[in-house]
Amino acid sequence: MRPKIAKKAPGERLVKRMPLRTKWILCAAAGILLFGFGLSVVATAAFKKGMNEAFYIWFLLGLYGLILTSLGLVCLGQAVRFRLLMDINKKMNKQEKELAKQIKKLNHLGEVLRNKEDKKVEKKEDKKDDRKGKLNNQRKVNEKPRVDKQENPATTDEV
Repeated sequence: MRPKIAKKAPGERLVKRMPLRTKWILCAAAGILLFGFGLSVVATAAFKKGMNEAFYIWFLLGLYGLILTSLGLVCLGQAVRFRLLMDINKKMNKQEKELAKQIKKLNHLGEVLRNKEDKKVEKKEDKKDDRKGKLNNQRKVNEKPRVDKQENPATTDEV
């Protein structure tokens, strides 16, 4: 059996969970330090070349300095990227809040309008019911009371 090996590096989850502000600060600080140190190593290499040191010494030192300088610039670029993401997120959150307020306001207006429409419908139904009730009352008033002819007990044969 093969041992279970984590597919991700141990610090990768840590970096993913890290807030943008922390990433920005770390990248900016590392970039400035690497860039500055790389420049000083390049200057040392130039000094050694001027002192007629062996070729491989000042060449490798200069190459090392240029690599450090490039890494510093890459870190600074990442820091700029994180800062831009922070600013964009801030603006998006602000716009999202404004939209939420507008939606809430529109929902409230929609409820008010629905309530008004419901009241209008209820009034119309009440008026219809009132009209039907009045018509039924008028019919009852206009109708003559029905009197069933009752048999006169004196006219019957049983008496």
